[in-house]
Order: sequence, then C-alpha cells, then structure tokens
Amino acid sequence: MDEIVEKNEEQFSKMDRLKERLNMTLAFCNRYHMSAAVCYLRIHIPPELLISKNHGAESVLLRKMVARLKNSIRELDTVIKVNDADFAIFLLDITEYDCKVICERIIRIVSEQYTVDFHQMSVGSNMGICMYPYGAAEVDDLMSFAKVQMYEAERGGENTFSFYKGSFDPTAYRQMLIENDLPYALKKGQLYVQYQPQYSLADKKITGIEALIRWNHPSLGMITPGEFIDHTELAGIVNGLFYWVFEECCKNIASGTDQLLKYSINLSVNQLLLDNFLRETSTILTRYSIPAAQITLEITENIEIYTVKHVNETLFALKEMGFTIALDDFGNGYFSFSDFLKLPVDYIKLDRNFVSSLMKNKKHIGVISPIIQMAHNLGLQVIIEGIEEQAQFFEWAGLGCDLIQGYFISRPIPFEELTHSIIEIERRIAEGYC
Repeated sequence: MDEIVEKNEEQFSKMDRLKERLNMTLAFCNRYHMSAAVCYLRIHIPPELLISKNHGAESVLLRKMVARLKNSIRELDTVIKVNDADFAIFLLDITEYDCKVICERIIRIVSEQYTVDFHQMSVGSNMGICMYPYGAAEVDDLMSFAKVQMYEAERGGENTFSFYKGSFDPTAYRQMLIENDLPYALKKGQLYVQYQPQYSLADKKITGIEALIRWNHPSLGMITPGEFIDHTELAGIVNGLFYWVFEECCKNIASGTDQLLKYSINLSVNQLLLDNFLRETSTILTRYSIPAAQITLEITENIEIYTVKHVNETLFALKEMGFTIALDDFGNGYFSFSDFLKLPVDYIKLDRNFVSSLMKNKKHIGVISPIIQMAHNLGLQVIIEGIEEQAQFFEWAGLGCDLIQGYFISRPIPFEELTHSIIEIERRIAEGYC
C-alpha cells in the first residue's frame, strides 16, 4: 500500500510540473499570437529488455532515444518525460502541416535501430496530437485530447500518429479515462475483490476460490480487469496492487470459517522480478497467521521469463514456503509438457479457447483428452474455466478435469456471501447429478 501511495504522489508531482510548463507555453503563445501543438508520445520498450531485468540496458536505450527526440525537434520546442514510456512534446509557433512533418520525423528517427550492449534493437511508438487553440484551449483538455489520439493511433498500428479533429473515438476516450483515473482508484476505495468458486469433481464440493479484482468507476461504472490490468504497470502500481489483493485475501482467510478453501491469486511477471518479493509475502502471511499452503499463485504462460535465473529461483522458493502454483491459460502460449519438469507447477488452467473450440467442434476432444491425460501423468491437476452451461459441465467432467470454474458454478461474489453461496452451489450441482 505504501508503494502505491509513493508512486501515485511521484506521478502526480510530475503531472503538476508538466501542466505548469504547458501553462507557461500557452501564455507565451497568447502574448505573441502563436499556435502550438501538444503531442503525446508513447514508446513501446522491447519485451526482451523487461524480461531480462536488464535495467542498465534499458537506461542506455532510453537515454539514446531521448537524445534522438531532442535532435528531431526545433530549439523553441520542448520534450518532457511523463513516465518510463510516455513523453509530452510541445511544438510552438507551428501550423498543422509543419506539425505533421515534424511528427513524421520524430516517429521515423525514434524507430530506427539502436545498438545497446552490442545488440541491435528497435522500439515502436505512437503519437497523438492536439493543436492549440483551435483543437482545445485549456491545459487539461490539450493533454487529454492528445492522449486519446495516441490510443487512436495505436489502433492504426505501430509507428503512427493521429490528430484530434473535434470528436473522439469512444473506445480511445475510454482507454484514456481508465489510464488517467487508475492511480486514484485504490486511494478512493473504488477497487475491491470478489471471489469465483472452483468446484472439485473428485470431492463434489467447492474446494477453491479465485480472487478477482473489480473497479467501480464513478462515471464508467464497472470496469473489467481485462480493461485496466495492463495499465497498472504504466501507472506504477502493478506490484503494490498485488500486495493489496494478497493482503485482502489473507484478511478474509483469517476471518473466515472454512480453513480448507484454497484462495487463488494472479501473480504477474513484475512480482517475480522483485528482489524483496519473498520477504514481503512472508511478512503479510505472518501478520495474519496464514499458512502459505492455503494460497495458490497463478502464473502466466511465458516460457522466456522462467528461464531467468532469479525468476526460477523465486518460483522454487515460493513452492518451498508452501504455496501451490498454477499455470494460467495453458495452451495460449508455447509451453510444452517437458517444460513442467523444470518448474514447481501443481495445476494447469486450460485456456478458455479450449472451451469455445469444443463447443464449435466435438472432434477437438481428440486433442484435449491427451492434454488432460498427460497432465495427470505428470501429477498435475487440471482446471477448466469459462464453463457457463450444465451441458459443458458434464462434458468436461467426462473428459477428466479436476476443477471446474465459470458462471455455471458461480459468478464472482463478495466474500460476505461466500458461505451461503457455496452451500447453494453444492446443493444445485448435487441435484443436477441425480
């Protein structure tokens, strides 16, 4: 929680300085009757740098990129770093045509290859532009409109830019609003955790629940994790948010009556790269006297990251602490079963695409059955999620899955309703078996 507060305060301070600089720029433009352009540039860092945790190489790359940026604009223009991936560029005394020429140059120069640690690499970028004063006249509007157009440019592919023309694309505007408001969400109590039950076919009861974060936005209403989770890294709260969810789960476990339920929590690559991750999780467990064995950590299928020595060691240390490990969305990436021999995995969660593919073509059973059988031969349990109908439930039960999750079992529910809901779920499914 402290990390979230510190990151938020740092980010807000940067934005205050940015707006102050833009106010000065606009005052200068007003005095000398000039037009201006506010450009919002997002850089897409090569994923191999993030995976390798090579902060030195990343810093070198960013320095070289900033140098190119400054060389691609005029002396009267300004480049300001917003965060690790975003930059604001103010172009003074400029027409839209000249602005387009400069933006094309920026995109071209930034995307050219870099040499870092004797390796060649490239970055992608997208830019949104709002002209002053006819695009917008207020500081907040100029920045917001430019950012919306950056999202619109992303939809057009990498290394593109887009001008604000007086109206928004609703999807791009929604993305901008979600990203801008996310750092405030936890602070203002808009985020909360719900739990989706997992039904054990062997035990014929609910034996696990998955913690799922939800956001009740004041103007957009309910926002699904799929819309905002990817923005948490850019907002600087991805790790703090995990610790908050982890602690919420520990609080609920400590106050609950069913000490046999397993709580599943999503664990991202970002946490596995932290040096103090094991110490922080251990501290929270001790605070609430919770055994690690009651928690399952769900990791993503990303074969490259698990070859990193620090990540691999962290996974084995988590297993040693007592956590169980589940591999989420199996079948969505490039994992083979031989990879499991090197990792301390207890469960695999089949990708939702398996459910939809089986609905469309029953011949796919010939592919799915061997996967489940191979998992069992390796001592792994198989979880299938996305089950919405009774017919699907019986179909996957017949295929030999161990745990079933989805709307047929239950929608995500508040912790306070768990005990009553679990009784009703088990009764309903038992009646369906009869």
